Amino acid sequence: MRMISTAVATLALAASSLIPATHTTAPHTSAKAPLPTCKGPTCNGLTPEEGGCADNADTLDSRTLGSARVELRYKAACRAAWVRVHGPVGTIGTVANTANPQNTYETRIDRGSDAHSRMVNDMDLKAAACMTVPGAGTVCTDWK
Repeated sequence: MRMISTAVATLALAASSLIPATHTTAPHTSAKAPLPTCKGPTCNGLTPEEGGCADNADTLDSRTLGSARVELRYKAACRAAWVRVHGPVGTIGTVANTANPQNTYETRIDRGSDAHSRMVNDMDLKAAACMTVPGAGTVCTDWK
């Protein structure tokens, strides 16, 4: 709990291919990313998948701590941000926005090596993400 409080306090402060000429293929069709079902405030509290925001999202900022990595993820069409962490089991990621830095969404790696949080509204706001790695400390992205 102390590590989470530290993270919250820190947030508050702070293709082409070659085809032989004799071979013909059907035209390539790619599945389009789903349209977002939320924007800004209506994304708050949804997962990126629930809001249709996960595909083709951008990493606005990232930091590493040892072999662990925290990413501040953002989807412009959704105007929403979330945290994604890669690291050992027990790693915690936290995301907040400037509207209320004390109101955060958190994720924890319980198995595997990555996890992401629910989204925060990032419409006309800034967001930041922190990561706490057991036995290693806490690191945060810049506000973006």
